[in-house]
Amino acid sequence: MKLKPIWMFIICCITPFILAYAAIQTNWLPDNTTNKGRLLSNDIQVPNWQVNDNTLWSIALSAPVDCGLVCIQQNQRLQNVYQALGKKQDKVSLVIFGEAKNNDMTQYPALPELQAGWLYLVDHHGLVVLAYPYEESEQKSRVLHKGLLSDLKKLLNYARSS
Repeated sequence: MKLKPIWMFIICCITPFILAYAAIQTNWLPDNTTNKGRLLSNDIQVPNWQVNDNTLWSIALSAPVDCGLVCIQQNQRLQNVYQALGKKQDKVSLVIFGEAKNNDMTQYPALPELQAGWLYLVDHHGLVVLAYPYEESEQKSRVLHKGLLSDLKKLLNYARSS
């Protein structure tokens, strides 16, 4: 009679491990994520990152010298995304990586790991987290920037709750 509780205890302890092992072996875990941007697989840290105390995230445009019309279009679209943030603008800053002239944005040297003309989300420690590619089509670009805005709002809401 005393062995029955011990066996029940052992079964209750081992069952979760068996189920977890089976889930991993059968690829039962979901492959999709809720973010709209591309999560960067390698860590890219911005050297000499300085940010305002209340700024949680930064939207960065990679604009090296040879960027041209792509960067001009992305800069205009970026300003629209920033305006769409509304009252959350004070938690987000705009940054440009490269030599492009823009007085409204904080400038940093170009990073060779970043694609020219792409937008990136950078956290307040200077870690580049999500990437948003350049789309020539206005319609595809609009969808991409709505995704950027959605991701940014989720991140800001998460930061507020923690």
